[in-house]
Amino acid sequence: MNLKIPGLLLSLPLSLMSVQAKSQTRPSGEKPNVIIILTDDQGYGDVGFNGCTDIPTPNIDRIAESGVRFTNGYVSYAVCGPSRAGIMTGRYQGRFGFGRNPLVAPRDTLQGLPSSEETMATVLGREGYTSLALGKWHLGAHKSQWPLNRGFDEFFGFLNGGHQYLPELWTLEDISEVRAQFDAYNTRLMKDNGRVEEKEYLTDALSREAVDFIERRVNEPFFIYLAYNAPHTPLQATEKYLSRFDHIKDKKRKTYAAMVSAVDDGVGQVLDKLEELGINENTIVFFLSDNGGPEHHNASDNGSLRDGKGSLYEGGIHVPFAVQWPGHIPAGQVYEKPVISLDMFATAVAYAKATPKNKLDGVNIVPFITGEETGMPHEQLYWRKYDQKAFAIRSGDHKLVKYKSEVEEVYNLADDISEAQSLALSEENHYPELKAAYEQWESELKDPIFLGLMQNKEYTQQNPDRFKLVNPYQPDVLEAKVPEGYELLWSDEFNGEGKPNDEFWADETGFVRNHELQWYQADNANISKGVLTIEGRREEVVNPHYKKRSKNWRKNRVKADYTSACIKTKDKFAFQYGIMEVRARIDTSMGLWPAIWTLGVENQWPANGEVDQMEYYRFEGEAKLLANAAWADAQMQAVWDGVKIPFSQFTEKEQDWADKFHIWKMDWTEDYIRLYLDDRLLNEIDLTRTLNADGTNPFHQPQYILLNMAIGSNGGDPSNTTFPRHYEVDYVRVYQNPSL
Repeated sequence: MNLKIPGLLLSLPLSLMSVQAKSQTRPSGEKPNVIIILTDDQGYGDVGFNGCTDIPTPNIDRIAESGVRFTNGYVSYAVCGPSRAGIMTGRYQGRFGFGRNPLVAPRDTLQGLPSSEETMATVLGREGYTSLALGKWHLGAHKSQWPLNRGFDEFFGFLNGGHQYLPELWTLEDISEVRAQFDAYNTRLMKDNGRVEEKEYLTDALSREAVDFIERRVNEPFFIYLAYNAPHTPLQATEKYLSRFDHIKDKKRKTYAAMVSAVDDGVGQVLDKLEELGINENTIVFFLSDNGGPEHHNASDNGSLRDGKGSLYEGGIHVPFAVQWPGHIPAGQVYEKPVISLDMFATAVAYAKATPKNKLDGVNIVPFITGEETGMPHEQLYWRKYDQKAFAIRSGDHKLVKYKSEVEEVYNLADDISEAQSLALSEENHYPELKAAYEQWESELKDPIFLGLMQNKEYTQQNPDRFKLVNPYQPDVLEAKVPEGYELLWSDEFNGEGKPNDEFWADETGFVRNHELQWYQADNANISKGVLTIEGRREEVVNPHYKKRSKNWRKNRVKADYTSACIKTKDKFAFQYGIMEVRARIDTSMGLWPAIWTLGVENQWPANGEVDQMEYYRFEGEAKLLANAAWADAQMQAVWDGVKIPFSQFTEKEQDWADKFHIWKMDWTEDYIRLYLDDRLLNEIDLTRTLNADGTNPFHQPQYILLNMAIGSNGGDPSNTTFPRHYEVDYVRVYQNPSL
């Protein structure tokens, strides 16, 4: 395929005036939705709007036909991860050290997007946008870098740089089972912060989720980052798409074509939904690839552009690029001045009236498209590959490039888009000014802050524990990670088999508190395979203390219909100040009330002070997680400092939340008690306020630990719940700072 890319701006039609007039009739201040559709490793020549003939892309072409195709559209880097970092921040990735493809390193906070950088989702979110990230993330696998921790409200996809497309190949539970860089291709998909079972071909699933989000968010401004991993390897497609390309005899090209066709179908579904809901004219839709096609790897075609993915010649950075915004951008236009993927961020925030904290390198390109601005969107565009000591700069039609060569080269791209004949390094060819402009730009950049994919072996040698990650679905078999400045004071890892260690724990027996339904007994607490299991059962126990006319609820019940267990360290272990961590998996069935809590060793309740690191029960009919502290007023009634967080807040973002172990933590000093769940601060109790009526402070004395699962009472009605039920505790650890 021989594509000719002109170097001149085509004239705009007279209809532009009517388009602008129409846009002025829209409601004042209405914020447009923003959709970025990003493909992975797609060749410049593999869309119909750039002349492709063997792979029809009618829906992708609709974007160009309804808006503008850019003949000189660029990305800011020639490979996936850094290119996406530029898109997501609107800034050259070298400004924040993202100069390499990040590795799968879920323990490493540096392997991904630095916290100094705001994402487009974060900035738009400040203006009321709801955002969805779909597909390939590749901006960090550490939990702090997951999409929901970087400004997005929803996520459906995978964290690493690639993935298998067929559901039967997703054999790993999650990233904790990864043992090598490319194992992550086989993990189950993520939905928000959890994992889901998915049955559809990956590309189809991503398209489905995009359409679903649009339907749910139609009445509010939204941002969708639809990052298809197609047509990145592995080359995999279903028969539905393969059967469309029997005319392509090359097997690799046929599968590649099928993958592109699946994306095209998805783009069509998104565009159709926008039109169906009547929000087409209030939605900016961008389409582009993250870098050029790696022609020999996936049979992509970059047309007349030189080289492909990874290269700083045109084939690596010059991509298919189009945008539509009906009613604002004239349809069917061709824009030939250079633009770059960084411009999408700047364009979106301009119309959202949002203000980024960091200076953007992109510009709002709409005024240039409409002719309101007549100059060049960019005086220069820049690229650097640090490890290869390679660079490029484009200014106007001239490009200076040094890539896999000891010599620098200048090309006039208007005359030689294929970069076949380099020009003299002369003033006439703008060499001195290009070199000076590049050096000035380079002086503003950082060296890469992490070892990348090309240094995979070196990184693993330096970080032998790279893949040692706790499986959230299994007991933690790693050594305790002692907080800096602390020492491990006491712990029970619940290793071995049998009953809890009676040197550590005592059992409660009978009906104990809160008019609960269960009979506590030692038989229901057992240790096996590294976990303490407190089992709730539906079974009768005759109350040996029964008195028919007693006013004491513990005695006027003939029997209990349920049993469970409560173990406590009273008279065996107590601590004053420090950090207490408990890793547990709770049963959230109706009727259950699992808890992790402590009580002071002196005085009656509540004057002894109670701290609830975790309680799960129903309050006003809604399941909630609680984090509380209590002390006594003058009538010996509890004064509570507590929070009750709807359980739905956790399951909405992590559908399999209840299938996982979680860490509840109490950080206790003389001044405060802070209660955390998976490092999320739930409640902070100011200990200057926690005074009993007699002036004593119950939280300035040692406390002992209780683990239990109640049934009934606040837990709700268990009558329709299937038993037995299980509350599992992986460990209890207490740390103290020896200097305090």
